Amino acid sequence: MQKLELLPLILNHQTFFQNFSDLIPREIFPCCSEEGSEIKLISGPPHAGKTSLMSQIASNLDGVKFYINFEDSRLQGIGSVGLQAIEEIVAEIQKKETGENRSSRIFYFFDEIHNLPGWENWIDRLHKQGAEIFLTSSKSKLINEFSSRFAGRYKILKLFPFSFREYLRIKGNGTLETDFLTPSRSDELLCMFLQYFEKGGFPDVIKNDDIRFSKEYFEEGMQKAAAAGYDIQKLKKLAIFLISNMASEYSVDTLKKVSGIESEELINTYLDYLEDIFLLYRIPKINSLQESGYKKDTPCKIYAGDTGLFKAVYPDYPDSLGLRFENLVLLELLRREKQVFYFQNKKECDFVIKEKNSQKISSAVQISVCFGNPTARERETLGLTEAMDEYGLKEGLILTMDDEETVKVESKDEMKIITVKSVWKWMLE
Repeated sequence: MQKLELLPLILNHQTFFQNFSDLIPREIFPCCSEEGSEIKLISGPPHAGKTSLMSQIASNLDGVKFYINFEDSRLQGIGSVGLQAIEEIVAEIQKKETGENRSSRIFYFFDEIHNLPGWENWIDRLHKQGAEIFLTSSKSKLINEFSSRFAGRYKILKLFPFSFREYLRIKGNGTLETDFLTPSRSDELLCMFLQYFEKGGFPDVIKNDDIRFSKEYFEEGMQKAAAAGYDIQKLKKLAIFLISNMASEYSVDTLKKVSGIESEELINTYLDYLEDIFLLYRIPKINSLQESGYKKDTPCKIYAGDTGLFKAVYPDYPDSLGLRFENLVLLELLRREKQVFYFQNKKECDFVIKEKNSQKISSAVQISVCFGNPTARERETLGLTEAMDEYGLKEGLILTMDDEETVKVESKDEMKIITVKSVWKWMLE
């Protein structure tokens, strides 16, 4: 593309980027400050708010700020001539805004960078020229490619749909402190948590109180798959089955049966795609410290990318409240950058956790909607205790809908302390 063709398109992109309003501060790990010269990649699902986050970051920066959305079909086939034209346009914007002061900082903000063929070399060159660069992508596979290509010069920022804290902010619900809550305030927050739990965390779903947006996002992912050559009917059957059975193990034979896909290799290819677009997450099983590596043949549980997807894609499916509840906690753990596994031996523990970049199990978490039920209480406590014994943990956590207490359990040669806590308070910590 030539410069004269690009200019009106580029200026239109700038106007769009500069006109975001009522932005909700996002909580993302690591902190998304503008400090540091690393190339920053914001990775997360489509419609989770990546562009809004970039606009929020840009509003706190002093310098020339330049935005392009490479998902715009008009930029297809832009080529090296077009990229050079972009740099010339930026230089002209810089001169217009700062006069002859060429020492002003230049910030590039590029949405969905994976849509630009050969983007790595161009970004590398811009960065070496001194530009500061923020990128987004809704492809999870790009994280590994990015880490390899820009080793030592990058920061990954993982963005998820809104957390419960962010949900309360968008609803304008005052203080988030939980230490001194009145009974009426506790009831109010629990009610809001149940609404959040039901509809999920996609910003437009929350703003418009309309779960149909989640259905549209699901269909959008299917259409992109069709364009990439996937059998959309088989992929959709597979995705709907897995979302409606979230927080569950799966067998390849079952997936073949429900989807009509005959090949195990093709099943794995379709699963890879669903994980790549953040529609699903696979959490591996771990029974010992030696089994910490993720492999294709490792037993896994499947979780949905947002709890609101359950009723969006299969509204008539019998609801399993406990599995959706577990899915919600998994997303919060990932949001906090935990390495998450599940434990299964004689009993089962929903989550055993490692801190980022650590090889040591640091905590164990059990999920229980009905902890007041004696049978559920015994099952959850025994499963958690077994995992605590396996990894030498003295304390464990059981997350419930609204129960709270401390349980002491005699195990082997020591006393274990189990904290029972309501999930909505834990999500506000």
